[in-house]
Amino acid sequence: MGFQLICQALRDLAVSKSTSPKADPRTFVAAAYSADAPQEELHEIITKYATNVHGVYVWKTSENSEHNPLRKVVIDLFCGKEPNAKLKRADIMEAAKIALKKEITTHEYNKVVSELCESKGSLWVLRSGDGKPK
Repeated sequence: MGFQLICQALRDLAVSKSTSPKADPRTFVAAAYSADAPQEELHEIITKYATNVHGVYVWKTSENSEHNPLRKVVIDLFCGKEPNAKLKRADIMEAAKIALKKEITTHEYNKVVSELCESKGSLWVLRSGDGKPK
């Protein structure tokens, strides 16, 4: 997800929550305005939870924490390559074997790659972060 899209999503979430009958709308309105805070402050907060890969932010962690080490390997591979890089399965498997000191299963590979990437033939590219559903 791009930085501006994250800010817009924060505003939208805060505004939608402010209409909840049990919520104090002032809290959520304040949250919506905080999305307009200086970019440096927002960037510092966002990077606690997401990694900037050539202008696209990806979550550092997954819902399934057991896949986070492999997730980090794939993110690091993309960070180390040029923007719009394509990865081969063999590259990911080899990097995981070196970094994690173990063979990863097909299930682990498929889970992480499907969360982070889109298939382009036999290659994988980082999801665009354009906010479109998978």
